[in-house]
Amino acid sequence: MIQPKKALKNIIGKKQEETDATRERGEKQLFRLSVIIDVLYALMIYKLFTLMPNPEIDGFGREQLVQVLTKSYLNYTVILIGLVLVILYWGLSNTQFGNLKRTNSFHATLSILQVFTLMLYIYFVRLDAEFEGERFLMQMQSLFLAAAGFLSVWSWHYALKNDLVSDAPTQIEKEALYIKLIPEPLVSAITFPLAFFGPLVWTLGFLLLIPVGWGLKKYRHRLVFLDAAKNKTDTNP
Repeated sequence: MIQPKKALKNIIGKKQEETDATRERGEKQLFRLSVIIDVLYALMIYKLFTLMPNPEIDGFGREQLVQVLTKSYLNYTVILIGLVLVILYWGLSNTQFGNLKRTNSFHATLSILQVFTLMLYIYFVRLDAEFEGERFLMQMQSLFLAAAGFLSVWSWHYALKNDLVSDAPTQIEKEALYIKLIPEPLVSAITFPLAFFGPLVWTLGFLLLIPVGWGLKKYRHRLVFLDAAKNKTDTNP
């Protein structure tokens, strides 16, 4: 006799039977999801630009321009970092979606959650521009940037396990994308404790993206090169 608890687990864990109708819905849902995410990324980039110094909003003239730009240079550096990171996440999102053939409700939810965490990150960037040097605000920025990156890794893992990825990328290329998604959330997690040492150290911590990204990029290219060499050997015995 099947125990109720085990039976419930089987029902929850059972995959929905795939039909032509579900595949078609998944393909159309992927297109709509891509459009929504692109629009949200565009809005986030625009919002970050609006945080830059504006004479009409901040109430300064030509005489105070240099003073305004130099007085709160760390805040504007954080805004610039935010722009770079949001654009990087947008590029990674395009890379992932470019290899998908369809989506489903759970994958779409993960993708929207990732964008939502980036929007929360921008919210704390705005607060940081108003309350310079607050440790809590810096930590929240690191936290939500890391969450966005790890959600991206999770969504790619889910897509691979649930046959949402096209057959175009090889197995090595699929694994290499994991490595491509890692630098941003990894560095963001590292910057979380750096907030205890002040805004300058915390801001400079994001420069770790350069060596971490470079090292992982070299490793990723090596994997792809070895895969190409192996395929060439297999086709030319």
